[in-house]
Amino acid sequence: MDSSHQRLKNNLKDPEEDKLEDFLFKREAKARSVSPKNENKASKILLFAVILFLAIYFINDIRSDSVNPVTSIITSVINTGPSEELLNRMNTVMVGMGYTGLSHDDLRELRNEGVTATYISNVRSLGFTDLTLEQAVRLANANVSSAFMAMMMELGYELDIEEFIEMRRAGLTAHFTSNIHDLGYTDVTVEQLVRMVRIGVTPGLVERLQEERGSEISLEEVIRYRISNQ
Repeated sequence: MDSSHQRLKNNLKDPEEDKLEDFLFKREAKARSVSPKNENKASKILLFAVILFLAIYFINDIRSDSVNPVTSIITSVINTGPSEELLNRMNTVMVGMGYTGLSHDDLRELRNEGVTATYISNVRSLGFTDLTLEQAVRLANANVSSAFMAMMMELGYELDIEEFIEMRRAGLTAHFTSNIHDLGYTDVTVEQLVRMVRIGVTPGLVERLQEERGSEISLEEVIRYRISNQ
């Protein structure tokens, strides 16, 4: 009886009521699915607002003349140059070598060019005791290391500052020079070395031509061969 009554009740249920229940169920399900997205979007907006606020605060803080911990931290991060203590030590060494009257700005500029007190000291130790700061900067800019200078001198070359600069600007290395010497050309001149490097002569090419044409082939012949076969 109860079962029959329930079926009858279900059959008599208002279709509009079914639609309403179905609508409410779907809306609730949609709300559950959309809610996390809305929350996520709101979180992103909030995070962006916080970042924007902090950025504006930091910019205003940097521009202000007041000193506070935040400004100090930012300044220390931005200012990655040498410390005052390091500049003072450098200046002491420079004065000892005869370079006087240099301000901290002068010393910073030298370091930015790749010139340190150690670099100048090493070059001077090779015999260039009258080295000027301008020459030191030009040497450093041409990537002339004190080691390169020492090795070229060891190979028998008596060179001035300008010749060292010319060789390095051409891409000449002490290793290349040593290899050419090992092939029997110990009298190769700086001019020949620079020409060979600039046109792409390698020790391997010289060795191959020696095998093909005899070990007595001159470097001038090697240079002419390279030029004619470029």
